[in-house]
Amino acid sequence: MTFSPFARRTLVLLILAAGVAGFLILRATAPKSPPMEVGERIWRVNTALVSPASLAPSLSLYGHVTTPRTANLRAAVEADVLEIPAQEGLRVDQGELLLRLDARESDLLVIQREADVADIRAQISAERLRNARDKEALKHDEALLELAERNVTRARDLLARNLGSQSTLDDARRAYQQQALAVNTRRLSLEDFDARLAQLDARARRAEAQLEDVRLDQERTALRAPFAGRIARLSVSPGDRVRVGDALLTLYDVNALEVRARIPALYLPVIRAALDTGQALRAQGTVDGMHAELELSRLSGEAPSTGAGVEGLFRVLEGGEQLPLGRFMTLHLQLPEQRDVVALPFEALYGTDRVYKIEDGRMRALTVERRGEWVDDEGRERVLVRSSEIRDGDLLVTTRLPNALDGLRVETDHD
Repeated sequence: MTFSPFARRTLVLLILAAGVAGFLILRATAPKSPPMEVGERIWRVNTALVSPASLAPSLSLYGHVTTPRTANLRAAVEADVLEIPAQEGLRVDQGELLLRLDARESDLLVIQREADVADIRAQISAERLRNARDKEALKHDEALLELAERNVTRARDLLARNLGSQSTLDDARRAYQQQALAVNTRRLSLEDFDARLAQLDARARRAEAQLEDVRLDQERTALRAPFAGRIARLSVSPGDRVRVGDALLTLYDVNALEVRARIPALYLPVIRAALDTGQALRAQGTVDGMHAELELSRLSGEAPSTGAGVEGLFRVLEGGEQLPLGRFMTLHLQLPEQRDVVALPFEALYGTDRVYKIEDGRMRALTVERRGEWVDDEGRERVLVRSSEIRDGDLLVTTRLPNALDGLRVETDHD
């Protein structure tokens, strides 16, 4: 059968209309499924049942060994190094010979200064003898002056009676003037005696001081330990020529060792209060397997510009005999007992001041104060925190969750 073009188009449209109508009827009569419900995810966490208590926390610090008593011994004279009985790293006693310089040049200087002192002392003795002779001679000079004066008077009388000549009178006057000049010179010498003696005494004291100075240099050619300590460094060898001021060796007092360690600003109020009341703050230090007992003696008076906190200076009480100067040390400082603190694993602390408490199956954030570290009976390290919102019997989260937030639903190991 042949259809016209109009009939074919009409047939196609009818088929399409029937298909659309059938789809609509099927969609309208299809069964309805209930909407899917998305359930809230529950996170499994570990918790700790806490009870605030009074505990003595500890604080882990890192410091280096130092000492306020370090002697940098230097050469006092120019000389050759003769011998070095001391060795680097060894302990020495006070007064023990450390280094000896060649003393022959100093010995020669001592001989010269002794000769200078002897020369001036001899001049003083000669001056005293001269003064005694001048006193005796002055009596004779005064007697001769009286005779010269009588001769002048006699020559004048003879000339007045025309029994003498003018030349005789002039000779008598000349002799008188010469003798008067001798008497004045002798008197001046006696009057200047004290001044000359004072000058010689001053020269003698100066010479004696110079003698003591070279004798001191002579003694310094034998370098001895000013205190009991340990030799940190040797700067010369036998045969070296040293000048005044050249470094010879460095010695530090092993009985005055200290450890400088940075104390965070968070713990400074508690530590300052303990120091002000005279409370002893002990610490245990470890370096290279060696243990030392220390005590915090004071805080540094200057805060470093590189970070917060202040350096504490710890006095070494025991175990400092073999501690090398400048070595880094790990310290555990025992802080005063803290009230109403709880001990938690480090994983329970988020950031520096936040923990999570379980309330009605959900996490609630609490802001806490970190009060130090603490070691339990099993040797595990714990962090001590304090908060007025933590009560006896509370459950605190001890699992580190990457998506921890306030209100997160959790399931605990106590459920």
